[in-house]
Amino acid sequence: MKKKIITFVLFVAGLWVVTSCSLSEPKITRTTVNENEQKLFFHLMALGDDIIAGYQSAALVEPHQRNDFVALIARQGETPMFQQPYIHYPGLGSESYAGYGILELEYLDNPETPKTVIPDPVIKAIPFSDYPNFDPTTNPFVDDSVMLWPYPYNNLAVPGIYVDDVIHGVSKLRSRSKSGFLDVILRNPLPAPYGYKSAFEQAKLFQPTLVLCWIGMYDVLSYAMYSAINPVTEPPTSKEEFAKYFSELMDSLKATRAAVIAGNIPDILDMPYFNTVSRFVIDTVTNLPAKDENGNPIPLVGTNEGDLILLPAKSFIKRGYGLPASFPNSNGEALPDDVVLTPAEQQTVKDLIDGFNTIIDSVCTLRQIPVVDMHGFFKEVSEGYGVAGLTVNAKFITGGFYSLDGIHPNDLGQALIANEWLNVINNSFRISVPLVNIIEQASRFAYSDSLLTGDQ
Repeated sequence: MKKKIITFVLFVAGLWVVTSCSLSEPKITRTTVNENEQKLFFHLMALGDDIIAGYQSAALVEPHQRNDFVALIARQGETPMFQQPYIHYPGLGSESYAGYGILELEYLDNPETPKTVIPDPVIKAIPFSDYPNFDPTTNPFVDDSVMLWPYPYNNLAVPGIYVDDVIHGVSKLRSRSKSGFLDVILRNPLPAPYGYKSAFEQAKLFQPTLVLCWIGMYDVLSYAMYSAINPVTEPPTSKEEFAKYFSELMDSLKATRAAVIAGNIPDILDMPYFNTVSRFVIDTVTNLPAKDENGNPIPLVGTNEGDLILLPAKSFIKRGYGLPASFPNSNGEALPDDVVLTPAEQQTVKDLIDGFNTIIDSVCTLRQIPVVDMHGFFKEVSEGYGVAGLTVNAKFITGGFYSLDGIHPNDLGQALIANEWLNVINNSFRISVPLVNIIEQASRFAYSDSLLTGDQ
C-alpha cells in the first residue's frame, strides 16, 4: 500500500543582525510539580550536539524541535518560560548549502516501480524557493520573538560541533568544527551580555539549576559519514583530546552549582544510515539483488567484503556509479570511497566510541555526575525495543525510531529518549517527575501501520 507522508530534512546557513537584549529573572508560573522538582527544573539547560538539539531528517526545524526530548523533559518538569532557537520550516540542515531544507517522505514505495518485492521509498528535500518568506541567512527563526528572546535559550545544543566547542566555540570561524549552526544558535552578533559567547558561557549567565549534556557523537560521526562540502578524512578528536576537553566541560558545569546529567555515545554503526544500502547491485524491477549466471549476487564496483555502504550511496548508484559495465545504466565508474566505510574504518569508529564512553564513565564517576546509558539504549532499539505495546527497531523508515536521514531519531524516538533521561533524573535526585506518554506521542506518526499494530 502506498502512502504519501510529510516529514523533513537537512543543514546550515550563516547569520545576522540583532538588537540589544537584557538578562533578567523570568517570572515563575504556577506548577503542579512539588517544591524540590520545581527548583530542579526551574532553569533547565541543555548542551551538546545533534540529537539533543532536536536535529532530525537532516535538519533543525520548529515542528520537530517542539517535540525534541529536551522540550518534552521541560514539559514534564514544567520548566517556566522554556525557549529554544525554533527554526522556520523548511529548516536548516545538511542540504541548505544547495538551497534545501528538511527531507520529506513522499511514498513508502515508488509508484513508478509498483511491482517491486521490497518497497522503494521516495524521499526528497524541500527547496527554500517554495517558501519565499523564509530567510535562511539573516533571520531563519519562526518569528522575531525567538530571535530577540531576552534570555539565553534553554536548549543551547548545536548540531555539528565537537566536544571542545561547547566551551570554546563562539562562532563558525572561531571553532574547531566550523559548524554553521554556531552562529545561528548563539545568535551572533548579539550585543552584551551575549556577543560571541559560547554555549556554555550563555548557559552560565542563566544560572542553570539542571544541565543536560550529551556531547561526543559528532566527534565520531563526522569521520564516518558522507559530506559533499566538508569531508573529514581523519578522526577530528583523539581519545586524549576528548579526555581533556570532556573533563574541562564537566568541571565547568559542576562549578555552576547546577545538577548535571550526561549521556554517553551510541554505536553509530547500528544506525540505518550505515545498514540500509546493499553492497550488491539491486535489480531496478524487483528491488532485489541481481545475480550472475551462477546465481551469485553481483557486488557493486569499488566495494569489498565487509564494507558498509552509506545511505547517500543510493543517489550515486542511481546515476550509474558502482554498476558493472554490463549494466545499461552504468557510467563505468566505481562507487566513490566517500560513501563506503571499510572494515578498518569501522574498527576506528568502534575504538573511538568505546574509548570516549570509557572516558565519559570515569570522568563522571569521579565527579558524581549521573550518566544516561544511550549506548545501551540504542543497542536495545537495534534489536527491537518494546514499550507500551509498541515495538521500534533500527529499520530505515518503517522501524519507527529513526528519522529520514537514518541517523537522528524521529519524534517518537525523541520521546523514548526523554523517558530514559527522566528515569535517571528521577532516580538520581529522588524525585518522581512523570514520564512522557508514549502512546500519545506515537499516535502522531504514520510511517507504517506495522508500528501501531506491532506487526514487525
